[in-house]
Formats: sequence, structure tokens, C-alpha cells
Amino acid sequence: CFVEDEFLNNDVFSPIAYLGSIIEPKKVVIVGTIVAIVSDKMWYYDGCNHCKSKLEQKFETYDKEDGTSDVRDEKVYQCSNKDC
Repeated sequence: CFVEDEFLNNDVFSPIAYLGSIIEPKKVVIVGTIVAIVSDKMWYYDGCNHCKSKLEQKFETYDKEDGTSDVRDEKVYQCSNKDC
């Protein structure tokens, strides 16, 4: 495949910290090594199906009949991209 050949023959590499400085849309390949997994932290990336931005877990509250508020048990995820 041409894309794989292009990647394998490309000798331009940049630190991952430079991803934020990319101005024009482009595809990037991130190569890394997992050295440890913290089991009490969420290690995977929940991304929006539309724009791929990070999803944030929200807690939905509701008013009870007695006037107090409570949090629903179900998890609600919202895209962190305000334009999505």
C-alpha cells in the first residue's frame, strides 16, 4: 500500500508534544511503548463518533418530589468539543 510505504520511508519524526502545533488537517501516526498501566485509572480514550474529540463523563441530576436533587445512576457522556 502506498500509504504504508510513505510512512515507512518518511524520516521526519517529532515529539508527541508538537501535535498541538499542527495547523492544517493531516493524518499522523503515534508510535509509543506502554511501560506501565495504572489499574485504578481509566487508560483508554473515549472519543466522539462524529469529531473524535474526548468524551467527558457527566452526572445527570434531577429534582425529587420533596424539592431536593439527586444524581441518576446511569452514565452520561458528552463531547468536549463545544461545536460538535
